[in-house]
Amino acid sequence: MGRRRARARAAAGKVVAALSVTVTVAVGVAGCTVASRQEPGQATAAVRDALAEAASAAETTRLTVGLLDDDRLTSSVADAAILDQVRVLADASTALTTLVPPDDTSSAQRSAGLEALEGVTAEVVAARAWVAREAGGDLSDAGDVPATGDEALARLDAATADLDAALALAGGA
Repeated sequence: MGRRRARARAAAGKVVAALSVTVTVAVGVAGCTVASRQEPGQATAAVRDALAEAASAAETTRLTVGLLDDDRLTSSVADAAILDQVRVLADASTALTTLVPPDDTSSAQRSAGLEALEGVTAEVVAARAWVAREAGGDLSDAGDVPATGDEALARLDAATADLDAALALAGGA
């Protein structure tokens, strides 16, 4: 019993550390205002930054689901961690939806980013519902809730692949 608690505390510490980095960067992105007339490179950078934040949120969600699935994290900590990622994704969405692209290239980058962000957001929300189910929530008839942690991770993988493609379109890694 004591070892399990120690492992859960260590895992929670890792999630908190990842969250603090994500939140720090997200605050930086959310604090930036988008000029109404940007140069194409600035618009591309804004898309890239928003998508990088979304990728970070997806990865933190992945880590959280994996830790909960391995019984190395409590469901309440997992829920809080994923809820923070939902907020990061909302900030990324705001950054993209308020961006006024100055050219066709950055407009296409923003469109691809919005579509990919929508998919990642849906899967992070579904992962949070899976956490609620694991905590004993009555979600047996909820059709969009992954049945297992592995299913939640697979769905996140698919959505993250689309996000990675949109990020690459904007010149990201």
